Amino acid sequence: MKVFDQFFTKFAYKFDKGYPDMNNDQDVLLLESIISETTGFILEIGKIQKHNNAKEKIVNSPLGKKAGLTPMASTATYRIGNPNKISQEEFIEIIKSIYPKTEIEVLTKGVGDNTSGKFSLYKFKTDEGDVSFYLAGGGNEGEKYEQNFIKNAETLAGQPNSNLPKNLQTLYKELGIDNTKLLPKHISFEGATNTKRDLNFEGPEDIGETVSDMTINYPGGKYFISLKNVKGSGVLSGKNVPFIVGKPNNKEPKEVVYDASKRNDIPNMSKLYDMFGIDPEKVAQGLTNYINKEGEEDSWSNVDIDEKQFQNILASSFGYGYYYVKEIKGDDVKVVPILTAEQARAAAGEITSAQIKYAGPKTKITAVKVKTSSKLFGPSEYLVATRNTQGGIVPLALRVTKLK
Repeated sequence: MKVFDQFFTKFAYKFDKGYPDMNNDQDVLLLESIISETTGFILEIGKIQKHNNAKEKIVNSPLGKKAGLTPMASTATYRIGNPNKISQEEFIEIIKSIYPKTEIEVLTKGVGDNTSGKFSLYKFKTDEGDVSFYLAGGGNEGEKYEQNFIKNAETLAGQPNSNLPKNLQTLYKELGIDNTKLLPKHISFEGATNTKRDLNFEGPEDIGETVSDMTINYPGGKYFISLKNVKGSGVLSGKNVPFIVGKPNNKEPKEVVYDASKRNDIPNMSKLYDMFGIDPEKVAQGLTNYINKEGEEDSWSNVDIDEKQFQNILASSFGYGYYYVKEIKGDDVKVVPILTAEQARAAAGEITSAQIKYAGPKTKITAVKVKTSSKLFGPSEYLVATRNTQGGIVPLALRVTKLK
């Protein structure tokens, strides 16, 4: 143990925590490099290196190139970009073209070792050992914005702030960061972490580390940053609505009905419908009209919303403990610190108007438009949409998106 104590004392200054964090990819790489340089002993291929080797083979294989797979940011070790949205079967075929004898285990989001709330995890064995990759969206504009933003931050780390693009200058000014003190290893891409959170009607919690797309380890502090592109951002994605069902079945419905006996199968979904003033009977009738292409199209009308619960939901969805960074015109960003529960509630604001429009012969979406006045965001607008997200009619899901 004395030998190890001497070793880590000598090189402790090289690690952010004063010791190598074996759960930190950059620390593992640095440790392997130090051992190799000081002892001449080459370790068994490291976890990151074998993933990088496998990723390179997959992305640069004939099938990988044809599919348009990308390696993504250098810090996204365990993610492969999928801009063309190839299927699970196609990705498995690509892996098999390189490792024909390997067995591939696919874990859907939130299952087993898969901590992602978005993507499936593919686990398999290569000639260098076990590896696992998330097949990330890659084609989503929000994801591309995150990746480009973080890649620029990594590439330009160490340069004077005046040399940075406008968006990074704005962010670092707000955070008080001197870019000359940053190294690429201080900037982490966190897009694969779990962003799935339970619905909470009680109010906000500290979720900074959970929602962070970009984490900066800066002398004197750690900054969690949630990046949003200009087109808006999801606030809440609810579960399926159990009490609006198709007859004779959901797959090929001839009509849609409200089944009151299932109202409390998912209590929170029932609460959301009540909170937004959504009449399930009208939703069902509107979808039936859509199927049969009959009836009159609905128009926007005022609706009463439970303002206190709506504020709690919004404040809960925002959470706190991070910086909300939103793309704006002119290649710049708006930086909103949401560091406390009070700031999360201020971000939610107060309702100034709310309108609803039900599904009908020309649309299968029931929507609620809510405008608020926020101390942090100013005038804001949210869209509450209840619709099927798979191209069908039912089951419905409910999603809240911040438009402005």
